[in-house]
Amino acid sequence: MLALPYDMGNAGDLLKHGVLAEFVRWQCEQGRSFRFIDLFGGEPCNQSAPDSDDKAAKRRMMVAMRIRELPEWTALKKAQTGIGQDRYYGSGLLAHEVARKYEKGKVRVLVNDSCEARRERLRESGLSLLDEDEEFRDISSDAYEAFAKIVDDRRLKEDDLVLIDPFAEFLPSKAREIIPKMATAAERAAVLLFALNLDPCNRVGQRFERLLKKHLPEAWRMTMPPLRFTGIRGESKYHAEVVLAARALTDLAAPRGYLERRLEKLATYLADIPACQLKPRAVRQR
Repeated sequence: MLALPYDMGNAGDLLKHGVLAEFVRWQCEQGRSFRFIDLFGGEPCNQSAPDSDDKAAKRRMMVAMRIRELPEWTALKKAQTGIGQDRYYGSGLLAHEVARKYEKGKVRVLVNDSCEARRERLRESGLSLLDEDEEFRDISSDAYEAFAKIVDDRRLKEDDLVLIDPFAEFLPSKAREIIPKMATAAERAAVLLFALNLDPCNRVGQRFERLLKKHLPEAWRMTMPPLRFTGIRGESKYHAEVVLAARALTDLAAPRGYLERRLEKLATYLADIPACQLKPRAVRQR
């Protein structure tokens, strides 16, 4: 089995999935029925082989410990039901589990990936592939092309949630194209971006700031810096950026205060794991 270049459940995942789980719970608690579209589906859960080495096993144990130590009120802890077997769920299974825990709403999870092997594993996990849905049969397996077409064709419905979860190429090569389309999508639905920022102060990082201020000034944003010497792969090099843009967050009639308070509590908690090394910025970008 192909090993991932990072550990699922690293610090960036905790932030991304923490925000995702709280937003899905918030939607479900309001009794909404919506689609969660994960354009970069990846692995449905961590794919460590049973005979993996001691270092890999230790890292899985560290991830599991972080989840178990989350406060009981967090949707992320309630939804990571496989953590007892050191299985960390990816975004699609996580959204499914959140909806199962909070039954007032209904979520249809649609996932996408350009790798046929990952697509098959996503299908085997019980998730539905985006391009096998009647409405999206003409959608490319390329996540960026898929997002552009979905937005340009106005296929998003009210309260739909789209996750954009690329690798490190996003900020230098795709941000200028995708962030304006996020703004268009957020006029009707919700978009959650998870991006890796090598250096917020360099040319690429500063351009990202300008793009957000120009196109998504009302988005909610959380950032955490790299974590050094934890031993968990994927959290020592990049600043993890989470940007949530949604029609419901700018609608004065929407009861968004509850969600904002939960995300602020989540940020406060994550700032203390481990040893005060996580320092998320303010939830809402001013």
